[in-house]
Amino acid sequence: MSAGNGTPWDATWNITVQWLAVDIACRTLMFLKLMATYSAAFLPVVIGLDRQAAVLNPLGSRSGVRKLLGAAWGLSFLLAFPQLFLFHTVHCAGPVPFTQCVTKGSFKAQWQETTYNLFTFCCLFLLPLTAMAICYSRIVLSVSRPQTRKGSHAPAGEFALPRSFDNCPRVRLRALRLALLILLTFILCWTPYYLLGMWYWFSPTMLTEVPPSLSHILFLLGLLNAPLDPLLYGAFTLGCRRGHQELSIDSSKEGSGRMLQEEIHAFRQLEVQKTVTSRRAGETKGISITSI
Repeated sequence: MSAGNGTPWDATWNITVQWLAVDIACRTLMFLKLMATYSAAFLPVVIGLDRQAAVLNPLGSRSGVRKLLGAAWGLSFLLAFPQLFLFHTVHCAGPVPFTQCVTKGSFKAQWQETTYNLFTFCCLFLLPLTAMAICYSRIVLSVSRPQTRKGSHAPAGEFALPRSFDNCPRVRLRALRLALLILLTFILCWTPYYLLGMWYWFSPTMLTEVPPSLSHILFLLGLLNAPLDPLLYGAFTLGCRRGHQELSIDSSKEGSGRMLQEEIHAFRQLEVQKTVTSRRAGETKGISITSI
């Protein structure tokens, strides 16, 4: 969404430096940028909730995913909506007329702007990070817990994972790595951008010491988190399929070995029985001849 709607406008703005479009374009661009940022932060949470439901309740309905996606986009729209009223064009008179898209005059005091920025920071970074940490922690605890063996019963309301999964520690290890990698990717993609933003909020004079291109690069790095998550899940799924194939091959080999051992054991028992029978028959024949 950001690449299709907001990024071309933002790139043009970086080239022209000043704002050359109309006021409504200024408001729309800032609205789309923040909405894209919210959606990029909320969609990984939806993926985490879906994975949590798939692991903790494998037999449950998957229809709730669309509702979660709708809620994520709806919440992104609502939280970004104030941008339409905060940003506007400001004309600066002077030897060289200058127009810019800013929030100047929208906040009556500095603490109001700081509060709004902190609220945005919590919704974009702290809340998604906390939600994903809870989801993946529950997944790790569920996967790491000793599973129900054959002949035992799972507690009420829980689902016993297949024995093949329990016998394959590599699958559990991949799940743990995936959970840690998802959290680490989110932190690495978004932390630099928000650290720079907090630096701006509490030290506005730093705006003149840091090049504007740095904030744009860090913002694009944060948006990169959204397409990275599906790639990580795809790689994890391929790894799981290979693990299951290897497990099935090992199981078939083990089963064939057991069948061969059982056949050898049965053949040996048959030979022993034949030997014992022939000896008994010989002894009986010898006794009958002696008696004659």
